[in-house]
Amino acid sequence: MKRGRGPLILFIIFILMAVMGVVIIFSIKAALEDKPVVRSDSVLRLNLAGAVTEQFPRDAFSREFEGASLQMHDIREALKMAKADERIEGVYLRISTPGLGWAKAESIRRALLNFKESGKFVTAFMSMPDERAYYIALAADEVYIQPHSFAALNGFAVQVPFLKRMFNKLGMRPQVDNIGKYKSAGDILKRESMSPAHREATEAVLNDVYETFVQAVCETRELDRTTVEKALDEGMYRAEQLLELGLVDDVKYETEIIDLLKEKVYGEAAAKDDDKKLHMVDTRRYAKISPAEVGLGDGEKIALIYAIGAIMPGSSGHDPVNGRTLGSRSLNQMLRVAGEDDDIKAVVLRVDSPGGSGQASDEMWAAIEKVREKKPVVISMGDLAASGGYWIAMNCDAIVAEPLTLTGSIGVVSALFDLSGTYDKLGIDWGVVKTNPRADMPTDKRRLTADEWEEFKKLNRDFYQFFVQKVADGRDMTWNEVNEIAQGRVWTGRRAAEIGLVDSLGGLETALAMAKAEAGLEQDVRTQWVVYPQPKGFLDSLFEKIGVRFARHFAAADESWLLWQQLPRETRALVRQLTFLSRVHYGEVLALALFLPEIE
Repeated sequence: MKRGRGPLILFIIFILMAVMGVVIIFSIKAALEDKPVVRSDSVLRLNLAGAVTEQFPRDAFSREFEGASLQMHDIREALKMAKADERIEGVYLRISTPGLGWAKAESIRRALLNFKESGKFVTAFMSMPDERAYYIALAADEVYIQPHSFAALNGFAVQVPFLKRMFNKLGMRPQVDNIGKYKSAGDILKRESMSPAHREATEAVLNDVYETFVQAVCETRELDRTTVEKALDEGMYRAEQLLELGLVDDVKYETEIIDLLKEKVYGEAAAKDDDKKLHMVDTRRYAKISPAEVGLGDGEKIALIYAIGAIMPGSSGHDPVNGRTLGSRSLNQMLRVAGEDDDIKAVVLRVDSPGGSGQASDEMWAAIEKVREKKPVVISMGDLAASGGYWIAMNCDAIVAEPLTLTGSIGVVSALFDLSGTYDKLGIDWGVVKTNPRADMPTDKRRLTADEWEEFKKLNRDFYQFFVQKVADGRDMTWNEVNEIAQGRVWTGRRAAEIGLVDSLGGLETALAMAKAEAGLEQDVRTQWVVYPQPKGFLDSLFEKIGVRFARHFAAADESWLLWQQLPRETRALVRQLTFLSRVHYGEVLALALFLPEIE
C-alpha cells in the first residue's frame, strides 16, 4: 500500500506546482498589463459616463453591482499627477450624462481648473449632456458637442414620493414621529403632499444650485444673465442651437476632435497625417502610476479615510438593492489603525453619507474622539453629509464642505408600522401571550396604545435634544442657536458655512491644508495620502480580476438583477430607502435624511 501511495503523492505535488506556476505567470502578466505605459506627448482621457463614486467598494462583486465607472479618488489623483507630468500635454474630457451629485461635479471642475494652471489644455467633447455635464465641461478651454445630438439644459427639479395612500391600500398604518419641522423623512411616510416647510427647504437647495449654474455659464461663456435664463426656460436643444446661443464653441464629431487634439500636441501638419497616432491614456489606468514617477508622493503622511454609504451597526457592505452601507465596526477599525500609526500626522475623513442608525453614528463619533486625543481629524464632505453623516463630523477639528454639498438635517425620525390591517387582508390572526403589558413592544401586530405612543415620542424627543446638544458642544454654540437651524433642515454647504455648521468651503485640497495647520505642519510641506480602506495586495488584486469577470457573468445571467436594472432610477431609489428601514432595529431612532433632494 505504501508503494502505491508514492506516485499519487508525486502526482498531487506536480499538480500543485503546476497550479502555482500558472498563478505566477498570470500574476506577472496582470502586473505588466496593469502598469500603464505613458509616452511623451500623451493626452489624459477623462471619460465621464455612468456612475461616479467617491471610492470603489473593495470586493469585486460589490464593485460590479454598484455599477460605478470611475471613482473620484482616481480622478483627483490623475489630474494632480498629470499637472506635474511632462509627458502629459493636456486633457481630453469626454462627457455625456455622468451619475454624480453636484458636490462631485464641483470637485471635478475645480480639479480641471487647477490642472489648467500648468498651461496645458483641456478640451471637452459632449454627447447628450445635462446641466451637470455642461457645468463640468465649462472648465475646458473649448467645449464641443456632437452634431444632431440633444442637450437637456432646462433647469432643475426635485420629485418626492409620498406613500401614505399606498400604505392605506395595503392596510399598513405607519406610526411616525419626526422631530423637526423640516425632517421630511417622516412626512414621506405619513403625508400625501409636501408640507410648507419641506417645500421651503427644497426650494432653497434648488435656488443655490440654480445660482451656481447660471453664474458659471455667464462668467465662462461671457453671456448676460437674461440670455442664460431665457435659454433655460426654453428647455431641450439640438447641438446646432447651442452653437447659435454661444453655449458651445463648435459642433464636431469625435473623429474631428481627435484631429484637433493631434494638432494641439504635434502641430497643424500632424492633424492631416493618418500615420501620426495620438497617444491617449485613460484616467483609471493613469491613476495607477506611482506619484514618484512625476516627483510627487513623498512627504508627511496624512490618512484619508472614506466614509461612504448609509450608516449601520456592524461591518460595511453593499448589495444591489440596498446599495452601499457604512458599518460602524468597519469605520472604527480604520480610525483605530490610523490613530495608532505614529507616522500619520493627521486624519482627513471624506464623508459621503445620508446618515442612518443614530446609535451607530454615535459609536463612530466616539471613535473619532479617541483619534483626536492623538492627532487632528478634519472632515471633507462629498455629495452628502446629512443627519448621521453630520453627526460623525460635528465635533472634529475642522469641517470642509463643497458649496453644493447637502448637509445638516439635524433631526431624528422613528417609525413603527401597524400591519394589523395587512394581516387581516391576508387572513392571518395572531395569538399573543406575555408576562408584562409591554412585553411585545415594539410590534407590528397592533397599534400602539396612547400611553405607549407618548413613551415612544418621549424617547424620540430625548434623542433629538441629545443630538442638538452634541452639535452645540462641537460647534461652540448654544442649544437654542443649534435648535433654530436644526429642525431636520437640509442645507447646502454654502448656507451651512454661513450659519456655522461648517468651517470652510472647498474640497480635499482645502481639507488637507486645514489638516496641515491643525497638525502644526507648514503649508509648503509635502505630504502623501495613506488611503483607507487600503488597496488590496497583489494576489488579492489578481483574484479580484477573476472575481469581476465572474460577477459580470453572474449579473448578465441573473434575470432578477436585469429586471432591477430596468426599473426607473427614482423607483430604485425609493425601494432602496424603504428596504434600508427594514435593516435597522425595528423602532430604532434614525439620524437619517431618508429622501434627500435628488436634483434633476
